[in-house]
Formats: sequence, structure tokens, C-alpha cells
Amino acid sequence: MPPSYPSANLLSTNRSGVTLVEMVVVIGLIGLMAAIVAPRIDFEHYQIEGGMQAASTTLMAAQREAVAKQHNVAVMFDTANSSLRILYDLNNNNVVDASERIRVLQLDTHVRFGRAGAPALPAPLDANAISFTRIISGLPSVIFHRNGSASQAGGFYLTSARAAAGVASHQRDTRALELYRATGRPEWWRYNGTTWTRGF
Repeated sequence: MPPSYPSANLLSTNRSGVTLVEMVVVIGLIGLMAAIVAPRIDFEHYQIEGGMQAASTTLMAAQREAVAKQHNVAVMFDTANSSLRILYDLNNNNVVDASERIRVLQLDTHVRFGRAGAPALPAPLDANAISFTRIISGLPSVIFHRNGSASQAGGFYLTSARAAAGVASHQRDTRALELYRATGRPEWWRYNGTTWTRGF
């Protein structure tokens, strides 16, 4: 007797997958949630945090490079363009030579050098956006030497564009970094709207 086969309509039709309608519903829900949540996200706050972290990392990397490669590394502060310029000074003459490499760290669009309405911290920081007095190529600079020390104690302030524009409720966006001369070690400050507190 020949084997019997199930008819086509009795075969299992269970398939894993998502229908087009289900996908449209999920995408619609994601869009709705994004529309509700997005206005509550403080992008400028995250940009100032990221800017301070990037600037701090750049300074520490410059110091490590100076020690590892045994030549000066200068960090120049371009306040007009909200950027840092890192000079790998191979001949230690504290001048930008044609053969020397410069790397640029561009800060986010809403990040500015300055303290906005926050009070100035005591020396070696001061009321200026950048307290380093050494000038390289017209820019205030700090130089890291082969032993890891910095050319001088000092630091800088970073703030948001809205705080710099005088928006009182956002003065707490302001941050500061202080650099110790002997060790080249940074220390961070945060303005909470009333006082400065240590820490990133």
C-alpha cells in the first residue's frame, strides 16, 4: 500500500517573523516616545561635559607623549575657534616649525572657553578664560616637558554658549581645569550655580 501524505492544507504554516503592520506600529511607538523624551534631553549640558572630558584627555595625552618621546609637547588654546592645538615640538624650541605636526581638537558647537557668570577661582586660575601666559603662534599655551612637568601652573574655564550668553539658569554649565606645574597633573572644578566644587 503506498504511503499516505498529508494534504497541503494540513501542513504546518507556523513561521517566525514580523508583519508589516507590526513593524509600522513599533516604529510609530518609537517615534512617539522620541517626540516626548527629546525636549527633556539637555544636549548642551552633555556637550560641556564631553568638552571638558575631551580637553582633559588631550592634556593628559600631551603629557604622556612628552615623557614617552622625550620632547616638548605644547597645547595651544584657540578661544576664538573653541579648539585646542597640540604641537609636537621635536626640537624643543617652543615655535611651530614647518616640519612639526599639529593636531587640532575641535570642541562641540555649544562649548566656549570662559567662565560666563561664575566667580573666578583663586590663582593659579584667574578671571581670564585661559590663565596660561606663554604665547605660541599668538595663542596662550602650556608646554609639557620631557619629565612630565608643565611650563607653568594655570588652567582654563569651559562653559556653554547659553551660559556665555548670560542665561542665569544655566551658569552651572561652567567647568574649570587647574594644572599643577611640577607634576603636570590636572584637577577639575564644577560650578553648581552657587559655589565651585572639586571633581569632574
